Amino acid sequence: MVYNAEISRINPTCFMFLIDQSGSMIEKFGSDPVKKKADAVADAINRLLMETVIRCTKDDGTRNYIHVSVIGYGNSVGPAFAGTLAGRDLVPIKEIGENPAEIVEREKDDGAGGLIKIKFPIWFYPVADGYTPMCQALTYAKNLLATQWLPQHPNCFPPLVFNITDGISTDGIRSPWLVN
Repeated sequence: MVYNAEISRINPTCFMFLIDQSGSMIEKFGSDPVKKKADAVADAINRLLMETVIRCTKDDGTRNYIHVSVIGYGNSVGPAFAGTLAGRDLVPIKEIGENPAEIVEREKDDGAGGLIKIKFPIWFYPVADGYTPMCQALTYAKNLLATQWLPQHPNCFPPLVFNITDGISTDGIRSPWLVN
């Protein structure tokens, strides 16, 4: 099926991120001896949010082309934004841009062999605790989209749901092809 729904301020779309925050996310990430999986995911989500804010910003300000949901699942299942956005399920991109939980200073390669300091907004912090209630998170997402997003935006470009995990659900039936 081909979708041709326009994404605009009048007809926004939704990006939903389901983030595995289970205990296994404390494991190291790649060859970096310090960085944990949860850190890498938090950096990626925060960078993606920053880039999305930038891409939705025009001369007259940030336009609400996209609403974002960040749902964490581990010890609990629910909204995972920090700061003033904490507890919110669906947030317009303009509000995200205006409400980082904090802005930290980081070093970045300047392309000439040196480092420069940049400001990096944080909306989502790394968490690694509990099991992996992925089925509960998927049900939460389905209900959120079915009861809140889609009734208000029936002609929108289909919401995009990204499930970021390192493992297998601990709250659902395992498929035979996933069992060793």
